[in-house]
Amino acid sequence: MRCISWNIGRKIKLVEDQLKIIEDKKPDIIAFQEVTYNSFGKIKDLIRSKYKFINYSLDLINDSKVLVGPRKLGVLVATNFKTVLRDINEFKLPWRERILNLDIYTGSKKFNFNSAYIPPGSSNGWIKIETLEGIFNGLNKKTDEPKILCGDFNIPQAETFKGQLITFAQKIKQKGKPKLKKSFRGGSGSRWDLAERNLFENLKTSGIQDAFRKVNGFKKEDYSFEIIRKGKVVSRRRFDHFFTSDDIKIMNIEYLHSYRVEKLSDHSPIMIDFEL
Repeated sequence: MRCISWNIGRKIKLVEDQLKIIEDKKPDIIAFQEVTYNSFGKIKDLIRSKYKFINYSLDLINDSKVLVGPRKLGVLVATNFKTVLRDINEFKLPWRERILNLDIYTGSKKFNFNSAYIPPGSSNGWIKIETLEGIFNGLNKKTDEPKILCGDFNIPQAETFKGQLITFAQKIKQKGKPKLKKSFRGGSGSRWDLAERNLFENLKTSGIQDAFRKVNGFKKEDYSFEIIRKGKVVSRRRFDHFFTSDDIKIMNIEYLHSYRVEKLSDHSPIMIDFEL
């Protein structure tokens, strides 16, 4: 089974070109982030002949008046497998539309599929941390169901070859270990640090791991997003992820950089092949 997760950005004029990824890679499941109402309408029209089940997270919100500014960005999941929305209260988030939680049925098997888009902390402050905490608390439970979490998480700041995760609440020094900031963005640096660290380190107790690192370890360096200033790349970050439970067999996982290089989005899609 193949799934592609991709932050497609708010580039409605590029939707048709972006959707060529379906013909190129033939995913069984697509999970797109940063999808507006306008882009959702266009995407739905273009993929309805390819996928029977199309779910959109902004449809979860009864009061559409709140879906303005940063809250107009949702998550889309489409597949030919039967999908059923899970309990909306499974995740307690400040902006509930930032995760789409489904059960996906593949014949006699079922798995729990979640796609998320975490608000950037630089523009949304502690909403980012409350969202990360809500997702961690919703997933950090041992069950018999296979689980997948994917999306654009806007973390981490960096990783080292020794397996060390560096959060945005840490200051990277030229020499020595990263230093935790006592206060960050008007709140506790330790709370911010823990919220970013939880998904990568503390979900393991519930049998859920960063799929890319599970397959590749920390010797392989990769990224999904570039920070460019004055035409120069100043930083590369691995913001887009799949987290999978241990009962899911990963056949392959990779970042598809050509779609970002072609400027179809500022994020590279991430693709996983797996078996239940």
